[in-house]
Amino acid sequence: MIDEIKLDDRAKILVRAEASGERSFIELQVDGELKWQALVPTYAGRPGVPGIAWSDKVVSVRVIRDHRAEVFALSMHDSSKLGGIHLSPDKGPVTRDAPGPVTLTDNVRSYEVVSGDGWNRIAAFGLNLGKILWKRDLAPTPIESGGIDAGYVWLQQGGVKRWFNVFSGKEDRSVDKIGPPPQIGVPPTPSGAPEAESFGSAASKPL
Repeated sequence: MIDEIKLDDRAKILVRAEASGERSFIELQVDGELKWQALVPTYAGRPGVPGIAWSDKVVSVRVIRDHRAEVFALSMHDSSKLGGIHLSPDKGPVTRDAPGPVTLTDNVRSYEVVSGDGWNRIAAFGLNLGKILWKRDLAPTPIESGGIDAGYVWLQQGGVKRWFNVFSGKEDRSVDKIGPPPQIGVPPTPSGAPEAESFGSAASKPL
């Protein structure tokens, strides 16, 4: 057993490793009964870091094939393959077990985080549309964490969160999202506060 993802109170996805190979089995169970099983290339997720997203019609599975990142789309009804798409055909091999999330989802889109030697990318995949909606290349700094909040998907790099609109991928760098810019130098003295003493001031007396 590699991973278990709860879909709702009745259904869950199980990911199992192939006993004599590198492929993976994806299973849908409903009320404890196996509904279907599909065999896919090497699963890219890991325990606690899922590579699965789903809508009412589709289950997407993040896989690695020939050292490249792909998404396989399976029918929620019977596991038939609906298609597959490469996430980084213009990049080099992906890094296995990179820190941070692999797949985030709001059950309309999956947000696929892909990392390689010196590069990172996020790509939004429309689950029922079967295509990439947008993608953004990121700084090479390791991705630490990520999530979805109020219409934005966020990723944290170097302790700083970056926020992307789920519909367009446009980055929001407003103060509301990233906070005020850092203060440089000595902050001004608040109104009414006593001035700091300095050498030569009237309040400074020789010992």
